[in-house]
Amino acid sequence: MNRTSPISSSFAAKVSRCHAATVAIVFSVLCTVVSAGQPASGWRGDGTGKYPDAEPPVEWGRISNVMKGLRAQAAKPASAEPAGKPIPDGALREWLVLGPVAIPDEPKALEKDTLPGEAQLEPSAGDKTGELTWKAVALDHTLFDFNTIIGKHDKSFAYACTHVYSETGGTYRANFTTSGNVRVIVNGKPAKAMGIRSQLQFVKGWNRLLVKVTSTPSAEVKGERTWYLQAVLHGMPPVQYEDTNIAWYRPLPGAAAGFYGGGSGNGAAVVCGEKLFVPVEPYDLYCLNKADGKILWVRSNGYFTALPPDEIKGNPALAAIQPLQDQSDKLTASITGDKVDPKLLDSHAKLEQEVANKLKGVDGQRFTADRPDIGFAGYVPVTDGQRVCVWCASGVTACYDLEGNRQWIRIDKRAGVEHGFSSSPTLADGRVVVFMRDLMAFDMKTGAPAWTLRVADPEGVNPGGFLHSSTVAFKLGGKELLALGDGSIVNPSNGQFAVKKCKIGAQSVASPVVDGQTFLHITSGSSTLYIHSLPLAFADSMQLTTRDLPVNTTGFPYYYLPWHLSSPLLHEGLAYVVNNTGVLTVVDVKEAKVLYQRVLDLDQFQWVNEAAFRGVGISPTLAGKQIYFFGDAGGALIIAPGREYKQIAKNKIENAVLVGHWAERQERFVANPVFDGKRLYLRSEAGLYAIGR
Repeated sequence: MNRTSPISSSFAAKVSRCHAATVAIVFSVLCTVVSAGQPASGWRGDGTGKYPDAEPPVEWGRISNVMKGLRAQAAKPASAEPAGKPIPDGALREWLVLGPVAIPDEPKALEKDTLPGEAQLEPSAGDKTGELTWKAVALDHTLFDFNTIIGKHDKSFAYACTHVYSETGGTYRANFTTSGNVRVIVNGKPAKAMGIRSQLQFVKGWNRLLVKVTSTPSAEVKGERTWYLQAVLHGMPPVQYEDTNIAWYRPLPGAAAGFYGGGSGNGAAVVCGEKLFVPVEPYDLYCLNKADGKILWVRSNGYFTALPPDEIKGNPALAAIQPLQDQSDKLTASITGDKVDPKLLDSHAKLEQEVANKLKGVDGQRFTADRPDIGFAGYVPVTDGQRVCVWCASGVTACYDLEGNRQWIRIDKRAGVEHGFSSSPTLADGRVVVFMRDLMAFDMKTGAPAWTLRVADPEGVNPGGFLHSSTVAFKLGGKELLALGDGSIVNPSNGQFAVKKCKIGAQSVASPVVDGQTFLHITSGSSTLYIHSLPLAFADSMQLTTRDLPVNTTGFPYYYLPWHLSSPLLHEGLAYVVNNTGVLTVVDVKEAKVLYQRVLDLDQFQWVNEAAFRGVGISPTLAGKQIYFFGDAGGALIIAPGREYKQIAKNKIENAVLVGHWAERQERFVANPVFDGKRLYLRSEAGLYAIGR
């Protein structure tokens, strides 16, 4: 494996001293508990998002050969020699900016020259174009807010120009995040675009990049307009990648084309001893060897698999499907080892789909489920150290021992909802708890129903009381309890509310956090952080002392809505909260006061048709003594905890998926990281990375 330096603290220092800085929707999930005297493993470890004993690396990377030689500067190059600052992460942080320019009242005004000969413009700082002056702007992140740089203007264009040096030349892909639309010009020629993702044809040496950006009405603040540009470059195949501190990468089925909702890879892995368990579309559970990523076994959890044998034998229509399911099971069992033939995976997927289609023909209502934004397998499994349980958005729950022997499987389906279900299972009081409109608990050993609790309305695509978040298991005075994303607390022994929800508005996306006597959850739409103080002891009915703190990020640029989708991290009295645009808010919990806010340099990308991958949905995590942040396009930041921002490193994983397809793109990330010893396991839409030496 080739090695090169990651985009680390040294690189950050070169780029900008102290470089700045987890569907409609992305979803966070949280599940952990102590069961049978043995610590369970689920998303965010013990439910706090903290791994204090971990010793993962702070530097890693995967960078292509065409990106390694990139440099950029706003100023016109003085010579043909390379200059400017290295940008192997592709993040453009220096521009010459001009505006406002009124948008002409004519069809397709964006695509035409508004300024005389605008495609050939090659300005320097201080140059005049008409009555306007080009201004040099350099930031420690990529989010350029024209409302701040130019001022707020209605129905206007802004122009941004920069220069990029490429050692290789060739075609690059650019993600342009903007609330409006863009016209992209490279060396005087329009770039090929698909939405706000463009292909840039660079020559070897210096290239001039000009972007024209529209202002658009704000979806959040009436009468306001959002107006910004964020640009990040990626290499386009064929390229060669060089890795740093990536122990192994296991490709997994999941990346999928689709104008809306394409892609999966939302379910993070769970660690149990020397094994990793990870969900794979549409409803498979993969067991991997933790040391080298080899596939040990795969189990499928489709509707047919979950049917009782007697029901199949007694129904001729179902019995006729059995031979097809047997073929599928045979292929499933053959998916093992270090290298799996892609043709085998394709055949397996087709057989699974064929079985599903035939079941729909038998009973379309019973055996049909709407695909959620995060896919059917976008949920984190849970394990108590002896068994592993998986839940699929089809309504199937299954339990296996560590060798892959099924202990039980069942179907408990509820009506679908807009964007689909997005809550991972939780272990509490010896029960597997899942959410599908109702909160349902099953005995961990037998799968027998324990209780059902009505949480959301039973009908409607946007039911009242619905949660996109997962439940969190925690202990209060030795008693196991469940925290819900709406502020409720449930007793897992009997399925009754101990605390009924607060009035927090609709769509709770971020999963809650319970750390000591503090219970935090943040709403998405209103972006309010609720700080609950728990009593010292459990009671059947409890009252919480609650403070609410608005986390207003509308002063920063945002795409459509500045929602908080990721869970908070609470550490040493401070809460770290990140919104989908990558704005970090640090809160003093005791004082219920915002200490500071800043834009993180996470290279995130947002577009209306990216489904669950819309900006930052990965929650901040503490590992060892550092805090880790991840974007949705492979960027990661590591900072030191504290009341002031102190960046330690920036890293980038670059990888193209669906190569050769119209949906070819930079690999996307939305699953939360899992830390274990000296390694970090990071799920992407197309695989699983083991980061470590």
